Amino acid sequence: MKLEDRWNDLWWRLGVQSPDIPATGIRLIAEYSGPDRHYHSRTHLEDVLAKLDWAKTALLKTAELPLTTEAQREMFDTIELALWYHDVVYDAKLKNNEALSRDLFLTHAAHFGLDEKMQENVAKLIDLTASHKNAASLMERIMTDCDLAILGAPKPEFDQYDANIRKEYAHVPAPAYKAGRHKVLTGFLNQPYIFKTQAFHDAYEKQARANLTAATTSPIRKLLRRFHK
Repeated sequence: MKLEDRWNDLWWRLGVQSPDIPATGIRLIAEYSGPDRHYHSRTHLEDVLAKLDWAKTALLKTAELPLTTEAQREMFDTIELALWYHDVVYDAKLKNNEALSRDLFLTHAAHFGLDEKMQENVAKLIDLTASHKNAASLMERIMTDCDLAILGAPKPEFDQYDANIRKEYAHVPAPAYKAGRHKVLTGFLNQPYIFKTQAFHDAYEKQARANLTAATTSPIRKLLRRFHK
C-alpha cells in the first residue's frame, strides 16, 4: 500500500474525515523525504510501519496480546499514528526533535478533532522515543521495539544505518561524535534487554548485541581479537 493511502486509511479507521487529512499526509511524507534525512527518512518511516505490521502476527505467536480484537485494533492504530509523527521534525542540531514532533501532532490532532484520550496516548508514545526508556505498557514496549529494530538488522544494514547517522551529524567533529555515539550505543548494549517484547527479543536481540558489540569495540581491540583467533 502506498504511504499516502495508508495514512488516509488510518484516519478513516479512527473515524476522522477532515478534508485536510490527505494534504497533511503528503506534507508529512515530504518532511521525511528531505535531503538531510540520511537515516530518519521516508525509508525509516516505511520500515517502522512494516515492523508494526509484523508485530501484529508475531505478538500473537508469543501470546503477548491478551486483548479483545477491538482493543488490539485501537492499540495498533495508536502506535501507528505515533510512528507516523515520531520523527516528522528532525534536525540533528536540535535537542528537542521529539517534543517538536509531538507538538505538531497535537496541533494536527486538535484541528482534526481526534479523541482527546487518543491524543494523550499518541503524544506519550512520541515522547518515549526521545530516550526509549521507561517503556512499561505493552503499547509502549511495541512502540520502542519498532523504532529500535534497526539495531537487530543484518550487519550490512546496521552498518549502513550507523553510517547514515554519521552523515546526519556531519557538523559534529569526529572525536566528539565518536565519544557521543559510543555512549549511545553502549547505553543500549548495557541494558538487560534491548527489546522489551518477547517477539522482538526473539527475533532481534542476538543480532543487535552482535552489531552493537562490533560497533563499540575499538580498532585495536578488533585487531587483537583477530590476531588471537
